[in-house]
Amino acid sequence: MAPKRTTGAAAASPSHPVVTTALLLGAVGWAFGLLVHKGMMAWPPVRLLSCLATIAGCLALVGPIILARSGKGGGSLGELIWMTGGLLIWIFNLVGVANGDLRTIDWATPLGPRAMGLIILAVLLAGLRSGLAGRDWSWTNVTGWALGLFWVGMAAATWFLVPGQGLVAGLASR
Repeated sequence: MAPKRTTGAAAASPSHPVVTTALLLGAVGWAFGLLVHKGMMAWPPVRLLSCLATIAGCLALVGPIILARSGKGGGSLGELIWMTGGLLIWIFNLVGVANGDLRTIDWATPLGPRAMGLIILAVLLAGLRSGLAGRDWSWTNVTGWALGLFWVGMAAATWFLVPGQGLVAGLASR
């Protein structure tokens, strides 16, 4: 029996790795383009965390597209985090466009690090409580976990890395 040939529908399957790779490379390329345009790419990397936040935001933007194309049902906690972060950024960007703020939108990070981190922390805790945290080591799950932990870490850093506005200083002044 002759081997089956791939038809046009099978060749354009939702999980085609070339398209996924192109989306990821496009996101990282766009992130570096934004960083160069803003003048944030310099050595030594003085604004390393904000550069990483831009890269994370651009990766988050392609998350809903990649995860929707995978065609896989169910999903894992990391994928939920990636999808939530990406949808938040998409929605805030669309609201900015609807309001006519095209020139002032920060496309990769429309939410501040504290707001994004706290929202992702809520999703993380809800997902842990609901039993979504399995032992799935797929690259989409690991990417979602990495982005989620980065965003939660950035939220925590806003209290501890800003001089004079730390959590302890804020509580002590009350």
